[in-house]
Amino acid sequence: MVSEIIGIDLGYGDTKVVSNNNEKIKFPSRWSPYMVEQWGIGGSMTVLRINGGDSFIFGEDAAGSNIREPLGDGRLAHDDSLPLIGAAIWLAGVGRNGEPVDLIIGSGTPLGRFNQELLASKEFLEGKTLKLESSSGEVRNITIKRMIMRPQGVGAALYLLSKGMIEKQPGFGVVVDIGSRTTDVLTVNLKNMEPVVDLCFSIESGIGDAVSQLGRLIAKETGFVIPTDIAREALSRVVTFKQKRFGGPQVAEPILNQLTAKVLDSLRANLRADLDRLVAIIPVGGGAALIGDKLEELAPGFLIKIPDEDVQYANCLGYKDAAQRSES
Repeated sequence: MVSEIIGIDLGYGDTKVVSNNNEKIKFPSRWSPYMVEQWGIGGSMTVLRINGGDSFIFGEDAAGSNIREPLGDGRLAHDDSLPLIGAAIWLAGVGRNGEPVDLIIGSGTPLGRFNQELLASKEFLEGKTLKLESSSGEVRNITIKRMIMRPQGVGAALYLLSKGMIEKQPGFGVVVDIGSRTTDVLTVNLKNMEPVVDLCFSIESGIGDAVSQLGRLIAKETGFVIPTDIAREALSRVVTFKQKRFGGPQVAEPILNQLTAKVLDSLRANLRADLDRLVAIIPVGGGAALIGDKLEELAPGFLIKIPDEDVQYANCLGYKDAAQRSES
């Protein structure tokens, strides 16, 4: 049987996947049932079924009142996450040649819930066989041979090591993974490349807080509520919606500064006396492009910037690397 390895980062905001051929793919973490297959209009959306179940659409195509989003704890082990995992596998091209595939998935979960989610996710997904069918008639058969789970931030650290972006030296490196709902902090002793467990933690704030705050501000000014994805876009540039222009860096800067201050305060409180040992601060995740540079205040001159094309995929690339190591 053909064997493939992919990395999946199922975030609250976006699902990221790195294929067996290192193609990077991202789509919003939402899906909805699809009820109009027989209407004959013939749109261009990808419509999938898993194991003969109901048809669904996902990502930007998902619409209507039945949108599902994996927002709770244990999301990898929840039925509502399976369509997103199936969609990620499909978009990564797994099984495209029609042969059955043994799949190894590298994935992650927030630091604060890692132990609980590790066992639940393995039990839910490992050994599971998925028959993926598209509305075009294509069928792929995939068995999830193994789940390789790592905490958020560990994937990014593995990526940094593989790229030679951090080196063995006295001092600590801190990976700050700025997600949608949480910011996960992984502290690594660079002398031996081992995590400093007592200095690894999750902050219950993320870029989603800034999105919500900007959305409320726009609603107050315009009188209407804007979709979350448009509010998120408005954090970085001026957008037009319902014939009105709003958002952009000047409007978003005070909001992003509040989030930055909250993250910095938490970092200082948790690292405390070890701040003087900090020799590398590495922002990753969806929020890194928005507030990552501001975190240099914690350790001036020691910010490590991941290339723009990889910054949202650093964890995912590291998860795939971990899965590859498990196979060797």
